[in-house]
Amino acid sequence: MGNKIFHNLGRRDFIKYSALMAGALYLPSVQGCAIPKKNVPVLDYEKPLLLKNARLIDVTSGQIVENAWIVVDKGMIAAKGTGEVEKNQQGLVFDMKGRYLIPGLIDAHCHSTSSPVFSMRMIDILNHSRQQKQNFVSSIESGVTTIRDMGAFPGLLHMFIRDIEKGNMPGPRVVYCNSILNVLGSHPEIPPSDVNIFARPASWFIGLIMNNFKDTAEMKACLEENAKGASLIKLTLDNQSIFCKKNKEIPVYTKEQLDIIFRFAEKTGLPVSGHSQFKSGFDRAMEYPFNSIEHITTDTVLSDDDIMKMAKRNLAIVPTLTVGQSFLMEEAFDELPQKYRTPEIIKELQVRKEYFEKEAVNHCDPLLHRQNLSDLKYYKTIPIDKLFEKKKFLVNPEVFFNMIGNGFANLKKMNQAGIIIGCGIDAGMPFCYFGGNYREYEILQRVGFSNIEVLRCATINNAKILRMEDKIGSLETGKYADMVALDKNPLDDIRALRKPQMVFKQGALMFSDRNLHQDGTVSA
Repeated sequence: MGNKIFHNLGRRDFIKYSALMAGALYLPSVQGCAIPKKNVPVLDYEKPLLLKNARLIDVTSGQIVENAWIVVDKGMIAAKGTGEVEKNQQGLVFDMKGRYLIPGLIDAHCHSTSSPVFSMRMIDILNHSRQQKQNFVSSIESGVTTIRDMGAFPGLLHMFIRDIEKGNMPGPRVVYCNSILNVLGSHPEIPPSDVNIFARPASWFIGLIMNNFKDTAEMKACLEENAKGASLIKLTLDNQSIFCKKNKEIPVYTKEQLDIIFRFAEKTGLPVSGHSQFKSGFDRAMEYPFNSIEHITTDTVLSDDDIMKMAKRNLAIVPTLTVGQSFLMEEAFDELPQKYRTPEIIKELQVRKEYFEKEAVNHCDPLLHRQNLSDLKYYKTIPIDKLFEKKKFLVNPEVFFNMIGNGFANLKKMNQAGIIIGCGIDAGMPFCYFGGNYREYEILQRVGFSNIEVLRCATINNAKILRMEDKIGSLETGKYADMVALDKNPLDDIRALRKPQMVFKQGALMFSDRNLHQDGTVSA
């Protein structure tokens, strides 16, 4: 449909509309003035910074260090101890007054340049632009100081990163794969022009989230280009679609292509992560040295042998259970089928409803959230196996109801086997909004994880998955001074992670939940 529209446009109109779309998508980076850090005065970080009177949570041991202090110098943790500070502190002093101090949280799976909607209207372009910028700001305000972007519009992503580095806006450290290295027609198999007719010309300026290569020669070129500046390679492994359509089979990489990708990964030292929600994708992952699996197997409970294979390969997982909760599409049914009326699913449906009605608008542009809710009506107005054909890109409910049932069971087995489990919510997808990372922490707790295990998933485990455990993930001398202050103890109540009081990234205060005064000593 999109191509027919382009053919009917004159050259002048085509250029005009291409420029309009590209310009609109550039708006997140260039519109208006810089975004100030919330409640943060201009501070002088040239001298060392002292945080004192803190309760420091050691995520490795699970212990709380009382009356702790940390000295930050040039963005790094220079020293730490308890009781009286070893020497006089001549720089800024933050009296934490007994607050709990944890490492900066890490989001190991997100899509930061995505606008989290099922469909997009040009009339709402400014809403999308603001939302894309807000994705980064919301990350910081929720205590997330590092994100791993698992598929972006590279042009937009690098503009945002530059804005963050220049101090034009608060935002996390960004680890990224650029685009997803994807077989044409594989997941997510939605042609960009089916989402918006201007997506293809805009891609000349900002790139695409998927490479969509047609053959091995094209894949090699994409692989080389996409790796520039990237910290990992992202693949998709499933041979079936998650969308509502008759033919669910989708293409996958050939053995030759995977062999080429992993030889390239070994040569460049880039880890490879694979999207997998079905057993077929899991089995494929077992054949190659993947660093992590993204999401979790939904169509079966994995055998003990499967779990042992995963553990022996030291293969980590970022389960993104929040996606499963968000896509519990009860709207597809007149009455919820009996097989889905399990205690786990009923609980997640209740939490989903509360989030949609009360909390989501704190994380997403209200108009865009209302649009997402409105799009759910198509489950009832269009036959479910015709939705994709009609360009209504709603997901197959069965996949995500099973993500709660089989996925919970699989994650429990993985945790018992000592597999490294990370944390991310696939933010950027519909209903998976930046700023709502606490949803994943609380789901993990309902699965059966202890609070310290949840905190490890969001800090040191994620740091290991990102191969950055020497720099982030715990409050240790010589690491980046990424820190979050909390009023309550998250080891007692995981909901404490919902409301950070202060967020530091490399020693710089990026967010405060209250106004701070500017003088030699800043009282938290």
